[in-house]
Amino acid sequence: MLFDAHIHFGQFEETYYTPPRILRTLSNVGITHFAYSSTSAVVTDDPVFMQEERHAMKELSKGRAVPLLWVTHSMLRKSKDLTLYLDDEIRGLKIHGISESWTTKELYRALSIAREQGLAVKFHTGEFPQCYAGAYASLCKKFSDVKIILAHGRPLDQTIQVLEQCPNAFVDTAFMPHEHLQKLLDKGFSRRILFGTDTPIPGRFLKSSLTRYLQRRIATSKKIAGIYWADISSKNAQILFGGF
Repeated sequence: MLFDAHIHFGQFEETYYTPPRILRTLSNVGITHFAYSSTSAVVTDDPVFMQEERHAMKELSKGRAVPLLWVTHSMLRKSKDLTLYLDDEIRGLKIHGISESWTTKELYRALSIAREQGLAVKFHTGEFPQCYAGAYASLCKKFSDVKIILAHGRPLDQTIQVLEQCPNAFVDTAFMPHEHLQKLLDKGFSRRILFGTDTPIPGRFLKSSLTRYLQRRIATSKKIAGIYWADISSKNAQILFGGF
C-alpha cells in the first residue's frame, strides 16, 4: 500500500481536475490510497456540488479515498458548525492560510468543530508569516486532542519545534525537499511523517511529465526512509485517519 496524504481535485484557477484524471495519475505511479481535499471550495460554497464531487471520487476510487473538507469563511458563514457540509465520510478539515486570512478566533472555531466531530485538521504551511508552521504551535497545544497535520512542513526549523512540543502534530512531505525528510528522520519523527505529493499541483510547474516526477519522488523518498518507509507510506496515515 502507498498512501498519499496530500491530493487535490476540482477547480484550480482555469482548470478543472476531474476524479478520473487524478486517479489515472495516481494509478500510473502506484499510489493506491490517498487523502484529498477539493480546490473547488475556493470558488464555490455550494454544499450539494461538494457532496456530488465527493460521491464521484468515492465511487471511482472504490473507497480508497479519504476526504478532507477544505473550509472557507463563506462556508462557516453559511453553516456555523459546518453541518451543512459534513457527512460520515469526511475525516478531516483543510485550512489554507494563503487562500484566505484567518484570525485566531476563526481558527479556534474550526478546531472546536474538529474536536467535536473527531476530525483531523490539515494546515497549509509555507514561507509567509501568516502560515508559518510555528504560527500553529499554540493551536496544537490548546487542541492537544486534535490530530494536526502541518502540510509541507515549512519552515523546517519551526516544524521541528512544533513536532517536539506537540505529540498531536504530524507533517506531510508534499513539495518538501528531500533533505528535509532526512532531517525529520534524523530527529526521530518517523511516526509523525506522512508521504504526500500535492498532486496535481506540481504538474503546473514541470517541463517533464507529472508521472515521471512522481515516480522519481516516490523512489527517492523510499530510499531516504529506508526501514521507516512502511510508517511514512501507510502506517502513520492509517493511525491518523482511523483506517481505510
